[in-house]
Amino acid sequence: MSSFATARRLARYWPVLAALAVGLPAHAQAPLPTPAIIVVDTNQILRDSKAAKDVQQQLKQQETAYSKEVSQQEADLKNMQDELERQRTVLAPDVFAARSQDFQRRYVALDRDVQMKRQALQQSLNDARDKINNAALKIITDIAKERKANMVVEKAALVYMVSGLDITAEVIQQLDKALPTLVVSLPKETPPQPQLLAAPTAAKKKK
Repeated sequence: MSSFATARRLARYWPVLAALAVGLPAHAQAPLPTPAIIVVDTNQILRDSKAAKDVQQQLKQQETAYSKEVSQQEADLKNMQDELERQRTVLAPDVFAARSQDFQRRYVALDRDVQMKRQALQQSLNDARDKINNAALKIITDIAKERKANMVVEKAALVYMVSGLDITAEVIQQLDKALPTLVVSLPKETPPQPQLLAAPTAAKKKK
């Protein structure tokens, strides 16, 4: 039997093989619904809504206050370092070593406190944004139901869209009514450790 005849015989089975490959016959596949799309810009919501601006203002005030506090502590450390350098030649080696270690402990403690404070503020921001997102999501869901939309697309993922699909302004308007303010859970202040409060006055008069 020629290869051409064999190919003709196999061709009769191609429809069956195709159906098996798909898994289901064409008539059994449910038709896809017609897309009904709305678009939302979550970044704009987290930037322009009243709750978002309230959160930003609270965190800015907290950061400003803490920056002043850190600047003062840095100035104190700088003064301590300068004084230590001036006393290098008049202090006993063991006293100088002890004060140097004290200075290093204070420096490390301040650096650790700054890092922890930054992380705590970031966590406070994330928690606040989650609350805003949850409130906005409920509004988006309600609008989608009203418009009989079956798909909500993030605006940042689009290259082009026609007018009338973006509901961001409407979401912000409703969100401002439902959540005009939001109290941020700011990190609790950690009291300084006792060794960081005492000034190194001992043996200072040895000149």
